Amino acid sequence: MELSEEVLEQIGAYLSDRMTPAEKAGFENRMRNDESLRQEVATQREIKQGLSFLAQKQRFKTLHSDLEKRGLLKDEALKTETDESQPVETPIIALPTGRTELRTNWSYFSAAASVLLLAGLSWALFQNWSDKQALMAQNEKSFEIYFSPVPKPQPVIPIDPDRVAAPLESAQTRSDSVRLTEAIDALKQSDTRLAISQLTSISQGKPGHWSASAHWYLALAYLKAQQREEARKVAQQLADQNGHPYQEEARELIEHIQQNP
Repeated sequence: MELSEEVLEQIGAYLSDRMTPAEKAGFENRMRNDESLRQEVATQREIKQGLSFLAQKQRFKTLHSDLEKRGLLKDEALKTETDESQPVETPIIALPTGRTELRTNWSYFSAAASVLLLAGLSWALFQNWSDKQALMAQNEKSFEIYFSPVPKPQPVIPIDPDRVAAPLESAQTRSDSVRLTEAIDALKQSDTRLAISQLTSISQGKPGHWSASAHWYLALAYLKAQQREEARKVAQQLADQNGHPYQEEARELIEHIQQNP
């Protein structure tokens, strides 16, 4: 999804709960209808959480440093040795030092474990975000390889010598051709929601060259919208249809997706 400054500001306001109830309802309605926006919001939320974890990690480091400066995390072995060298009436005096050392060690290990846990969570979130970014880039690359702004032309029907003239193109066929062109234009402009809606309608209409072509462009629209599995399912349907104008391209696309998981 191409992000403008306005969209980024809206996502930031939504995640920070700075929208009015009306604005929030309108934005959530847009997300329900726009898969790419919904995925971008999820990605930005993960980035924000990752940064929050990193900030927590820094705070723990600062806390640990402060405790060390105060001497609360220092090894008290020397203090224990000094206490034990003094005359004592009963050995029970050494017990508080042992408890103090135990509490000190526990505080140190607890702080260290918290830092390690936060670091691990931050890395996991970053890795997950990185993997998603790589997959989105791969989907976009696959789309660019197979997308053509001009669909294949309708095959010319041989003229029957027993008829005076070839059959005229029906109004429905002309309409499907125009609608397909409009849907492809929407796809070129990255309006995947509109493109998917139009292509689905055409592909489910009267069987013919343009409805079959719309089915192929629907697979590409799903791919651009980061709906990789839906794209693969549609392409598989076309690959199984002998005589489909894009059967060979569909087979190549499936193989390309499998080789680039």
